[in-house]
Amino acid sequence: MTSSNPSNGRFLGVTIQPMYFQSEGVDEVLDSMAAAGVNAIATAPSVYEAVDRLPGDDDAGSSEELPRREPPVDAGAGSVRVVERLLWGKEEVLISPSPSAPPNMEFYEGLKYQPSQATALTESDGDLIQRIIDGAHSRGIKVYFQVSAVQVPGKHDEDMPKLPNGEYPRHRMVHTVSVASDDARAYVCARVKDLLTSYPDVDGLRHDWPEHPPYRLGDAFLDFSENARRAADRMDFDFEAMRSAAGALYTRLQHLSDADFEPLCDVHAMPYTLAHGMARNSALTEVLRFKAALTTLYIKELREAMESVPEGRGKELSPNAFPPPLSLLSGMDFGAVAEHADSINMKLYTMHWPQMVHFYAEELTEHNDRPLDEKTLITALSNLFDFEDGRRGEKLEDYLYPPPDAPHRAGQQAQLRKIRQAELETGGAADLFPVVHGYGPLDDFEARLHVAWDAGTPGIWINRYCYLGESKIAAIGRLAGS
Repeated sequence: MTSSNPSNGRFLGVTIQPMYFQSEGVDEVLDSMAAAGVNAIATAPSVYEAVDRLPGDDDAGSSEELPRREPPVDAGAGSVRVVERLLWGKEEVLISPSPSAPPNMEFYEGLKYQPSQATALTESDGDLIQRIIDGAHSRGIKVYFQVSAVQVPGKHDEDMPKLPNGEYPRHRMVHTVSVASDDARAYVCARVKDLLTSYPDVDGLRHDWPEHPPYRLGDAFLDFSENARRAADRMDFDFEAMRSAAGALYTRLQHLSDADFEPLCDVHAMPYTLAHGMARNSALTEVLRFKAALTTLYIKELREAMESVPEGRGKELSPNAFPPPLSLLSGMDFGAVAEHADSINMKLYTMHWPQMVHFYAEELTEHNDRPLDEKTLITALSNLFDFEDGRRGEKLEDYLYPPPDAPHRAGQQAQLRKIRQAELETGGAADLFPVVHGYGPLDDFEARLHVAWDAGTPGIWINRYCYLGESKIAAIGRLAGS
């Protein structure tokens, strides 16, 4: 389990992208965090420069590891975001990343995917990351690298996940590669060795999305690519039975009536409805087991990659995860992953929750062969994902990405239930760290902060320094002293 030594005995981390150290200064940022009681930070092994335009095929802001726009746009849905800390004096900046250190190419020999090469910015500014590590350690602050588990340079179509019918989903929020791709996983494992060799004193690695992020309806039906077929054969899963069952359900979702959703509108009736459906179709249960097996395999491989280099032995492996019940769709089995990870960072990115209801409802409505009642549909989806505590919205427009001054449409008890469910699954084999997102108004942020902190887990993470104005940092300070 993760060892931490904050003044009050609990872990308190903040994710800070490197460009804010470049903009504000290493000592200034770290002093602010130390004064607030923060004892861990996560950053990326990259340096950035502001640019006037992005390459034409670039998906601006799609990656938490290597964003191309600050703030990220969340595939357009989060274009309402406004940062609370200016970057080089601006509220919105297009940015181009470079690796902070030249890659150790011996780790990538013979691999399909190759790393980005050092640039002039690497040469001029690459020492920033080591200065961050040294400065943090001198203040008693741990440093983790956050790296993507499912985004690779120049990804190939054959490594993208596919629906049961072999097609790519109509809509995706993030174009991640297939967790089943041996080539993609091999690249990320090579990068693990590379980073730990280049930065032997980093405390650990946080891998983002070692699963299939279920932001959209199609994401929930991944993956049935040829990579997944080969993986299923190796892992003794009946690929064709799973593909057939998932395909039948995906088709059925285009022929729905309001009556299909009514049992999901009653939170007391819903468990039986879902259990009855899964009991009648064991192949669908196998789909969920297969997804979980793939993610668990990946985490195991990441651990093996860390242990394969001397610099990685004893370092912390701390993957990010979607919360229950979304974790069933993404493939995150907290209990199985806890056997290989030191901690698991469970995302409570509550600004996404109403948007996800909107995304699923919109696609189900647009592709159904008859009209559906909006209120019934959104109530069923909110219940299914367990996003709210009390009164639901009336129409689709009630479920949009919240603007910066609006509280998030997320129940406090719903957040607490997700923490308890994930904590129960880990069974103490790994620390569970809820991740609170910094985006949103102060009162709402502080309320969400206390939900996570007061749940009593070994600690929490707070995502994205760019949304942490001085009032929010003061709130973090009060939390650490509580």
